[in-house]
Amino acid sequence: MTSFICDQIIDFEATHAYEAQDIERLIEQVQTSLAEMEGRKVVVLLRNAHYLTTRAFVILYNYIREPFSTNAVFVLVSGDKSRIFPPLLNLIEHRQQAA
Repeated sequence: MTSFICDQIIDFEATHAYEAQDIERLIEQVQTSLAEMEGRKVVVLLRNAHYLTTRAFVILYNYIREPFSTNAVFVLVSGDKSRIFPPLLNLIEHRQQAA
């Protein structure tokens, strides 16, 4: 396992912000944080991820799927794994196996 000491934690609660535009703002916040200081490490704690709409999951999936900075880590927390976007779960599982 690789260690990761972060400079910033973004705490995102999906029970209150679960629409596509909320995830777009979150991604913009991550990109801004990474651009402000080169080498900055950001952790996004996405709590209650199972509340995200399908469109929000698609936006998140597309962002995570594309090559982006290795200085950002997304941690999805959910009490109901069955409600997480299946392609996102497959991507995560595939990346874990490759590591």
